[in-house]
Amino acid sequence: MTKLVYGKDHQVEFLSEAEKQEAFDYLITSTDIEFRHEPNHESGAWASEKRMLFYSVDGVPAGLVRNWTAGVGRVVGRINCGELYDEVFPLREAHHS
Repeated sequence: MTKLVYGKDHQVEFLSEAEKQEAFDYLITSTDIEFRHEPNHESGAWASEKRMLFYSVDGVPAGLVRNWTAGVGRVVGRINCGELYDEVFPLREAHHS
């Protein structure tokens, strides 16, 4: 069985391997997501943040929507989980290059 829980505070939990695979496929291929690494520690915060920002709800798998928090402005939702970001981002970069 693969890893289904991400983040030291369990920010992201997938209910099954199939749900995780659907989410990864979406995160790797969607053009409605921005992966952003914010160096917040440089402005006095305790650490940098790795975020996945969603600009549309259309076609977003339920396993991602269930795990996101509210967005601001054009961002409809976001996931702040460095562990998930670190696993998905290299796959996304390879797919988009």
